[in-house]
Amino acid sequence: MTAWRPPDEAPPIPWARIGESLRRPQLGPNPHMISSRIPEDSRRAAVGVILWGDAEGARKLVLAQRGYGAPHHAGEIAFPGGMVEARDRDLPTTARREVAEEIGVTEGLWELGCFPDGVAKARVRFTPVFFRWEAPVPRFQRLDHELEQVLMLPLAPLMEAPWTIERLERQGLALDVPRLELPQAPLWGATAFILKAWLDVLEACADPRGAAQT
Repeated sequence: MTAWRPPDEAPPIPWARIGESLRRPQLGPNPHMISSRIPEDSRRAAVGVILWGDAEGARKLVLAQRGYGAPHHAGEIAFPGGMVEARDRDLPTTARREVAEEIGVTEGLWELGCFPDGVAKARVRFTPVFFRWEAPVPRFQRLDHELEQVLMLPLAPLMEAPWTIERLERQGLALDVPRLELPQAPLWGATAFILKAWLDVLEACADPRGAAQT
């Protein structure tokens, strides 16, 4: 399958529109959980959805690719994140800690809100915590030895990217999960499920008559 090669730059998406995309799901029928899967693990997790931009709006999305020799999720592309630890005050704290531990971003993250939870392959419920990041020059540190690289994808083109649908079987439940072929690796699974669901809401926010998609 031909990989989608995004442009290096794209017009910004206003922060007000980003904020609206996080508010709309709270008014829908499933404000707390977007996946139909039932988590089997009682533990919780959180991921950091970092939107890098400037005063004009969000320009790029930050993702992390696991190393090809990693014992778990080798080569996969995902949001930086992980399990809640006892010292974490709340889920946003977990997301911030994981972002710091995995890619070395510790300053300038403004919390925007959360999107409804997803369920990872490990059958753990995770909360996507969105952050606004306006560092003039984005810099990362590969603090996680299992990390292959950090990716920054232009946000606006992701809404028009050639997403496909992959049918997966989980816990006896058939799930239609979005998939996007990237040069580095496919973007799929729980990360793609959450990302595409949010992008659909974000696209609807461009039209004041658009209904929230949850």
